[in-house]
Amino acid sequence: LNKAMKPQRKLPRKFNSQLSNAQTDPVEVFARIRNKTVDNQDACIQVINDTTIHLVGANADSKVTECQFSRVFAAEVSQKLLFDSVAQSMVDDLIRGKNGLLFTYGVTSSGKTYTMTGSLEEPGFLPRCLDMLFNSTKPVQASKYVFVPDGMNGFCVQSEAEALLEKQEREILPQLTPKNASRMRHRNVDLRYDLEHCQSENVNPECRYSVFVSYVEIYNDYVYDLLGEVQLDPFQRPKPPQSKRLREDKKKNMFVYGVSQIEVTSTEEAFAVFQQGQERRRIAHTQLNAESSRSHSILNIRLVQAPLDPLGEDLLQEKSLICASQLSLVDLAGSERMTRTGAGGERLREAGNINSSLMTLRRCLEQLRENQKGGGNEMIKYRNSKLTHLFKSYFEGHGTVKMVVCLNPNMAEHDENLHVVQFAEMAQQVEVARSEDFRVDRESIKKKALEAKAKREEDRKKQLNDGESDWEATDYCLGPSFPNLEVVDSADNRTIPFLISMLENRIENMSSIKRSAKHFGSLFRTNLNAGSQHDQELQQKLRDCENDLGLKGKEVNKMERQVKKLESKNQVLTRTTQVFEKEKKQLQEQLSEAESQLKSSLSDTRRLESKIKGAVANTKAHVEKECDKRVRSVQAEMQEKMWVKDERLRQLKNIISTGREGRPTTRRCQTPLKQPISSATPTPVPGAPIAPKHRRSCSNNPNWLAHLPSSTIQTETILQPAIRPNRVVNVPSPKDVAGASKYLLTHQSEDKDGEIETQLVKGEVFHTRSGGQQVQFVDIETLKQHDPKKIDRKRRSTTSVDEVSADEQSSWTDVETRVNINLD
Repeated sequence: LNKAMKPQRKLPRKFNSQLSNAQTDPVEVFARIRNKTVDNQDACIQVINDTTIHLVGANADSKVTECQFSRVFAAEVSQKLLFDSVAQSMVDDLIRGKNGLLFTYGVTSSGKTYTMTGSLEEPGFLPRCLDMLFNSTKPVQASKYVFVPDGMNGFCVQSEAEALLEKQEREILPQLTPKNASRMRHRNVDLRYDLEHCQSENVNPECRYSVFVSYVEIYNDYVYDLLGEVQLDPFQRPKPPQSKRLREDKKKNMFVYGVSQIEVTSTEEAFAVFQQGQERRRIAHTQLNAESSRSHSILNIRLVQAPLDPLGEDLLQEKSLICASQLSLVDLAGSERMTRTGAGGERLREAGNINSSLMTLRRCLEQLRENQKGGGNEMIKYRNSKLTHLFKSYFEGHGTVKMVVCLNPNMAEHDENLHVVQFAEMAQQVEVARSEDFRVDRESIKKKALEAKAKREEDRKKQLNDGESDWEATDYCLGPSFPNLEVVDSADNRTIPFLISMLENRIENMSSIKRSAKHFGSLFRTNLNAGSQHDQELQQKLRDCENDLGLKGKEVNKMERQVKKLESKNQVLTRTTQVFEKEKKQLQEQLSEAESQLKSSLSDTRRLESKIKGAVANTKAHVEKECDKRVRSVQAEMQEKMWVKDERLRQLKNIISTGREGRPTTRRCQTPLKQPISSATPTPVPGAPIAPKHRRSCSNNPNWLAHLPSSTIQTETILQPAIRPNRVVNVPSPKDVAGASKYLLTHQSEDKDGEIETQLVKGEVFHTRSGGQQVQFVDIETLKQHDPKKIDRKRRSTTSVDEVSADEQSSWTDVETRVNINLD
């Protein structure tokens, strides 16, 4: 039952079906390159021709990116040429009844606001569009307040008398809410832009035109009206602005509900209104831009036109014949990276919302392009951002879309420009349906005019028929006028009898008139009594209403007093909240400062530790070097002394040997001397090396866990470990140890000769009673390489004195014995 009652979700229509029956145009994307702000650096943008640029990186071997646009404007191109190429055709379409969207896109400090607004000497898109519009529609401009907004993105037509009355109420009579002095001062600002005369030829002389301007901004994904009245609290202080909602009208166009639409009649008045909204726009100072826009600003120029009647005198009072076209000029806030702008606090939140809205715009265009290319019906999430939700109707085929990409040629902006041109190339692949011109059907206008005239005649006749009464139908004539009463002859018998009969008729008529007058008098008296009674009843009701009104007034006064009390309490609470927020902000700043100080101290500590470790390592290396040097010097001295001693003993041996050959020896003198203790002790002869018997595991298939640190260097020795571990880890965890029965640790160090010494520490894993594991090391194997040249030199230096062969010892013993005999 629930499944049957649940409505089925309506699938979105395919985009190809929307565009198949209408001609389409791609989104036109133009590139504008600003001048370099850093002179001592190369530019990252190279203009190849009118439609192509190259993006070059700082490195010589970096990739060169080629980008295509509808047209490329270099830094020396004037604002006038840029307007003629981009926005002039959009003003022509606005006069023909078509909608248009023109927005600037780019990173911060790339010249978007200058392109849109310009300066007094070099005006941008916005002043030139307004000037061209008023130059074209000034001769056929309708009276003020003839067109009135209906509050639902439409307009109504009033007569000249109604427009004059509304003008008196708005401009001549005093306002109900007083305007602040600042706003009145801004209205008198005189902005004189240096503009060239520009005019459109598409104005229809059979229509009348009016221009309406609205100015909004999207700040932190909320829509605010920049031209709305400033609301004051009971203490005459301005209230914070209230955000506006987005709605959809009957033509499926999105609009800002409740926004102020101000009718302007001249270029100067439009400039004053724009300046008023510009001063309320949110800007801030960043590291990359002194006046960085913190919101997306949208100026909507609406042109309302309606045809004249067949006589060409008055506007037709028909709402269906009104055409309201719109041109939206959008100055998008620049995308920012927090590391480059140094944003923090509120600026960081603003930058995050700006980047989020721009990313949503990019995703919507990507999805729209995919749907148009592949014929898909994937739903596009316009509602994820107020920016895309507001311009949803443009991307779905309700107007022309153009984009000006602003680029900064500084080499530091290369990466940011790369993202911008990628978005621009993607946007050029989106197609928008071409809208039709607004045409006036004179036959339908004549038909509607005749119908309106016939209706007015019928209403007038009906009024006349309803106005007749018995009083107007009563004839109070006494008879015909008196004839000629001259009596010429005394024997005239006709004149006097005719006069007598006429007088008798008049007497009868008079009596009937008296009766009728008496009847009407009584009727009038009855009606008068009824009217007076009704009047008394109305007076009684009026007194009752006055009493009720008095009671209501007292209640209203009581409520007003309560409201004032509550407002005063609210003011106190607001001030308290502001104090608390200020304290909170200060505490947050102190906390952030403390965190930054802590981070800096930690970084200083790490830096100091690294310095100390480096100093200790350097000192250790220096000490080891000095010790090695001293050891070598001592060894050299000892070796030299041993060489001297050897030479002396050799000379003494030669002397003794020569003396023995020259002199005979007697047998009696050759008494054997007592052998020294050292020679009596036999020198141990080293045996064959035997491998030590280490303890081995009884398990045939042990589960080995190899602990191999990430800093281990692979050696090129022939002898390698024969163990095949089941698991190799850099840092073992308790889980790894629990699943193993054997443990193997590979440890590498540097010996005194500078060679790498690899030690394989083997252990066994035991399970404890508490459920844990412990490792008991049982064996260490060492794998080491030596240079044979170094070993030979060592052996020569160490064995030259201490290690002597047995024959030499015996020969020296004989020499010593002989010396003793000779001495005896």
